[in-house]
Amino acid sequence: MSNDINDCFKITGNDIIVKVKIVPGSAKNKIVGAYNDALKIVITVPPVDGKANKKCIAYLAKYFDVAKSKIKIILGQTSKNKLIKIYDISQKDFIDKLEKIV
Repeated sequence: MSNDINDCFKITGNDIIVKVKIVPGSAKNKIVGAYNDALKIVITVPPVDGKANKKCIAYLAKYFDVAKSKIKIILGQTSKNKLIKIYDISQKDFIDKLEKIV
């Protein structure tokens, strides 16, 4: 297992697939950093009725400055561990924003 942020994502054309670990019920929304090959994100809402998924998508959309419709959970709808695809994002913008975390 790695805590290198570069192990958390894979670039596929104009899209990026990110391995994410969600920790619901936090005091604030924040990307903590790399944790076991995933991007660890803490969010304020509990994992009830898909609220944590919606908050995660909204937070990532705001953080990476993309529309919510360009972010999709492709694996792990009911798990803390997810694969999230961000469509049509500049690789440079994505990496620049990730570097601000570490």
